[in-house]
Amino acid sequence: MKQVRNMPLIDIYEEKWFRKVSAAREKWLRAIKSAESFEAFVRGIAAVTGLSESEVAASIPARNWKEFQANAEKYVDLFIKNIERAHAMRKWAKNYVEAFRSR
Repeated sequence: MKQVRNMPLIDIYEEKWFRKVSAAREKWLRAIKSAESFEAFVRGIAAVTGLSESEVAASIPARNWKEFQANAEKYVDLFIKNIERAHAMRKWAKNYVEAFRSR
């Protein structure tokens, strides 16, 4: 990827990430609302914790995920707003560079 106007490459990548995620509103909604989303949540938590999938599926966090999933439209604007805020603060690029900076 070519640098633009002496812009650091990481800033260009952050801008690309921001545009891609900001445009993904409908894709995000479809992904969250899909049955596979809840199943992936349950499988992932079960794999990490060693709990059974049925135990995870019956848990309070799983019920909260179902509520989140059922009301994804209510949360999508918050998701986009947080992406916009992080982009305006250059949060991703700054944190990424800081993580690799020598101490």
